[in-house]
Amino acid sequence: MSSKEKAKEPSISKWLARDRRIASDAFSRRSDGDFGTADLPIERYTSASFHAREMGAMWSKVWQMACHTSDIPEVGDYITYEIGSRSVVVVHVADGVLKAYPNACLHRGMQLVDGQGRSPAFTCRFHGWSWNLDGSIRRIPERWDFPQTEQRKMCLKSIGLAIWGGFVFINFDPDAQPFDEFIGELPEHFRSAPLEDRRIAVHVARVMPANWKVAMEAFLESYHVSPTHPQSVTVSEYAETQYDVYGDNLSRLATVSVAPATPAMRQMTPQDFADYVSKGTGREPIKLREGETYRSSLAEQRRGEVEKILGKSVDHLTDVEMLDAIEYFLFPNFLPWYGFGLPIVYRFRPNGDRHDSSIMEIYLLAPRDLSIPTPAAAKIEWLPDDRPFAEHPGLGRLGPIFDQDYENIVGVWKGLHSTVEKGLILGKYQESRIRHYHSRIDDFINAEGK
Repeated sequence: MSSKEKAKEPSISKWLARDRRIASDAFSRRSDGDFGTADLPIERYTSASFHAREMGAMWSKVWQMACHTSDIPEVGDYITYEIGSRSVVVVHVADGVLKAYPNACLHRGMQLVDGQGRSPAFTCRFHGWSWNLDGSIRRIPERWDFPQTEQRKMCLKSIGLAIWGGFVFINFDPDAQPFDEFIGELPEHFRSAPLEDRRIAVHVARVMPANWKVAMEAFLESYHVSPTHPQSVTVSEYAETQYDVYGDNLSRLATVSVAPATPAMRQMTPQDFADYVSKGTGREPIKLREGETYRSSLAEQRRGEVEKILGKSVDHLTDVEMLDAIEYFLFPNFLPWYGFGLPIVYRFRPNGDRHDSSIMEIYLLAPRDLSIPTPAAAKIEWLPDDRPFAEHPGLGRLGPIFDQDYENIVGVWKGLHSTVEKGLILGKYQESRIRHYHSRIDDFINAEGK
């Protein structure tokens, strides 16, 4: 694109304007920001010292998703969450009451539990010290030898915990910004299609051979779609993706992903286009009625499928909300997709305390029967290094797409260690979400010591 060419107008608003249904004001609102054109220093990814600053100043003070409530549906259920060198245990203490504790015995610091499970208490396997689920001390073997504990409560100290959309967030910082302020207007955007109406059907994780930011940034823009996912170009208006930044910690991309997006596709009859998309995606063919388009017919079909499972109407949702790719990003690493086009949640984080390895997690969400309690979440499945995403049956047609993204992540990480340049060139608009979240990392790092 030359400097004289103008950016294409986002197409989401065009499709919303054609719909007889009205999307919420929050969902419809545009809010793009200007984060400049400065190069992004490569050391932000490759430097172990920069990683250490992130761990000390940002990860220790930010609200971060630890699990889903359906990971621990019953009293006594617990799950561990690890970030850097820290481990947290989130436990279902009593009916509807969850708590999070540092995963460490108060005696010699032994980790209390591993992974996920159920127990009436936390008992250290090293010396047998034990705590009740509410954190109160249960037993200190041979307590006579620890007179210093007599005047102490010896309780496990809970850390900040909040729940939104069924997901559980924790914060190590006792002076952290309140969670409701931190997430800003995110609840307003999801009010019409709440995540609480979903269940976790698939949970896949994989260790990525790259810094966590390199892995995550592969999913923050649609600029890469044409060269990386050519199978999507003809039916996705990726070049007209809308990018929004809402306050300090929230951003969004919105791509029309079901529409004839090339001149050749627009020349097709509605039925020919419907057959083309069905064949390319593996969906059942749709026989269109007079005046119908594939887009409107597929949206109605999806409404019927969703309503049958939920047991309530979703007729208020626009075709955009039923079909298209609407990805939100809550700083620093939580990416919930909106609506029913791509019912996904991503989470990215460092792999242990390493700057050169990370963990990517994919949650596939499905509508749930609202007349019964939320079923237990699917157990996490770890993909080995030599197994492509495409071989995981639960990911379906998304598997090959994730493999294409994986190749980019590996390539970027290798390239960052080969380039002689000191900074990365980012688009002012299409990569604005990347600029935005890096500025938020700096906010935390620069506040350190103040």
